[in-house]
Amino acid sequence: MLKHVLIVFLLLYVSMGAKASENLSDHEVFCMKTDQDCLTYIQSRLLNTQKNSSNWYKLKTYEFDYYFDYQKFDNLHSALSPFVDQEELPGAFKIQVYFYYAKSLNYLGDKQQAKAYAAKAFAQLDEIYNVFGDPLRLVELANLQHIFGDKKKALRVLLDAEKRYAKSSDAIFHFELHINKGHIYYNWQQYPQAIESNLKAYNAIKRTKHHAKTVIALGNLAFSYFKHNDFNNAVKYYKTAFDYIEPDSIYQATYSLRLAQSYWELGNKTQAALWLNKIDRTNVEFSKSHAKVYDEIKSKI
Repeated sequence: MLKHVLIVFLLLYVSMGAKASENLSDHEVFCMKTDQDCLTYIQSRLLNTQKNSSNWYKLKTYEFDYYFDYQKFDNLHSALSPFVDQEELPGAFKIQVYFYYAKSLNYLGDKQQAKAYAAKAFAQLDEIYNVFGDPLRLVELANLQHIFGDKKKALRVLLDAEKRYAKSSDAIFHFELHINKGHIYYNWQQYPQAIESNLKAYNAIKRTKHHAKTVIALGNLAFSYFKHNDFNNAVKYYKTAFDYIEPDSIYQATYSLRLAQSYWELGNKTQAALWLNKIDRTNVEFSKSHAKVYDEIKSKI
């Protein structure tokens, strides 16, 4: 089995569909019509669809969305590479390519190139928002500004989107809006505000069938509580996430580690050991910071 690399526990998340989520731009909605594995279904449909047709581009966006949702950045980078230098692409598809490519480059450590492609996405996002006024475009713009620009400006954009589209019934818009707000507040160590925003994100997404997004919302909420020293609520929401995590998901390890850490902070060594022992170190490659947390708890138990 390939080793999983643990990603940061608090995830800055935004999906970039070719259309708003109310228009079924998300891979999970698309895959509701089949019992097949979602990625297998998307790729089989791609093989049976005329290349470079509007439907083919839409299917490619589902593939990108799948890789991004499950943090498969190497796969995402490879899938995007054939498109990044093509000029004759549909406008919304081109935005998605630039956005995801910037995100994949950032994850893979090429910050300079990531910023260059983010700048291309910025220009396209501004143009499309002016034409369509899509609320998700504001969130996408704020997301890029947060990563490669000005966090204060990003928050202003998000607050504007929240005010303009408060009555929107789009669960994914509200999820992404509040996830991004929560991440900014977390970076500013404003943990009560981070908790409030992440709770809103969870409440927006929990009644949908978007399980990958629900896992992210729960993890962000739990981690916000953890940073606020509310370890009981951290345990509560990390445990709730396991109702949605797939058996081979990377989140099995990340959330188990955080549960072990939360129980340790609560003085419950038995539960801390139980959750730590769920992590198979032969199949999980920790980052330095996560390895440090693991080793510290392991040495004390």
